[in-house]
Amino acid sequence: MEYTELSAYELPAGTVTSWTPRADAGRWLQDPRDLSPGHEAHLRDSEPGSWIGSVLRVPGPYEPEPLRRAIHAWVSRHEVLRTTVTHDRARGWRRVTAPAEAVAIRDLVVGDLTAAQVRALLPSLLADVSPTAWPHCVMASVVPEPGPPGSGPADESGFVLAFGADHSVMDAYSQLMWFEEIVSLYDAARRGVPDAELRALEVGSHVDFSAEDRKLAMTLAADGEPVRRWLDFLGPEGTFPRYGAGITHPAADADEAARPQASRSYWLATVDQTDDLSARSKARGASAQSGVLAAFAHAARRVHGLDRLRFVLPMHTRYAPQHAAAVGWYVGLCPVDLDLAGVDPVLRDVDAGQDEPARVVDGNALTTAVERAHAAVLAGKHLVRYSFARIAELGGISDSPHFAVSYVDTRFVPGAERWSTWAARTLRSPAYGTDELYLWFLRTHDGLNVSTRYPDTPEAHAAIDALVEELRICFRAFGSAGLREAVA
Repeated sequence: MEYTELSAYELPAGTVTSWTPRADAGRWLQDPRDLSPGHEAHLRDSEPGSWIGSVLRVPGPYEPEPLRRAIHAWVSRHEVLRTTVTHDRARGWRRVTAPAEAVAIRDLVVGDLTAAQVRALLPSLLADVSPTAWPHCVMASVVPEPGPPGSGPADESGFVLAFGADHSVMDAYSQLMWFEEIVSLYDAARRGVPDAELRALEVGSHVDFSAEDRKLAMTLAADGEPVRRWLDFLGPEGTFPRYGAGITHPAADADEAARPQASRSYWLATVDQTDDLSARSKARGASAQSGVLAAFAHAARRVHGLDRLRFVLPMHTRYAPQHAAAVGWYVGLCPVDLDLAGVDPVLRDVDAGQDEPARVVDGNALTTAVERAHAAVLAGKHLVRYSFARIAELGGISDSPHFAVSYVDTRFVPGAERWSTWAARTLRSPAYGTDELYLWFLRTHDGLNVSTRYPDTPEAHAAIDALVEELRICFRAFGSAGLREAVA
């Protein structure tokens, strides 16, 4: 599993079809449930052409009608996919919602295209979403051309299915859960399972969550602890921290602001290496997330001389069981201030009788680094449940994150063990500018991956390459293949 742009996915030549939810204008109902402050901020600040999504190869033959029924069942199950907003001059943004029975799925066969044409067309189809116009999620399928005679059945590798969605209805867990859900729905539809049974899923509604999120946000005060904590983190100038090694910088002009960012994905560690760091972290009363952040901080210090990392850590807000499998935007922000000053290097060079010194783990230094990472996250974790959009409004914060680090353990998401077989991948749209460094660490059944987004400059490329190589060196010191530890 990797998190990349669609341009990094191998798309075949074949027949492209778009799948779009539709509902008659008269079937929309006024919905009294309030929008969350984050949703309203997204309506105000979102960039055109911004979307997230997923893509996979659905196993088995392509059958249009079962696929239509599967997509309709998915949209029916998750109310957030059947809701949108209207704007009233007097009252601002208001919600309207369509019942499941009012929604239909329209397919449009675009045509038989070459692989190059598919690569050019699919991103534009998936980007045809916005926060202000429904539908906020669309799909596209690519049925590969038959292979040469004797190459095997045409349906042997299945067909490609992808979706693009606006952030107002989608988060990373929603992207990940879609794989198993849509494949299961398609299989069931092909078996002739009735529509009512396909649609049946007891799951919470993100629309309800949004209303509750707003209620909680409106209890915040400008002089309250959550606002004070964020203002302290941002400092006197009220700006988000940067990585601090010259990778990012404010755009000098409109041309720099419009420059596409680099988007790259790297495998950092094997399953054994990741499991080892996780076990060591848990033995210290911390989590695998703290271990990965500690390793990252170690690499940043060794390569770029940074003792202190200050960044934003997105974390999920799926606190209620009914929202665990729901589609929606369940994300809050955690401010992290991770300082390794005074901590010995996590890796130590020792003479192993080789041409170059061996790098081994210093257990004491690792313990301290993991404990500091755990404490840094714990210090800000309670702020995640409070809407940052509301905090920004109360605190007069106009800046947005420049340095963000995410960690997601995907191994227990339903269907995760089959993602490699399905060539499953989560997607993000291209981003632009010179002032952001984002890293997404994904723990998967195949090991640890990091996806990066940063300015497309020679300096940034060199800095990220060096950082990734140091992380790989660090993880090679873990794992059952060559477990060695130095204890001071």
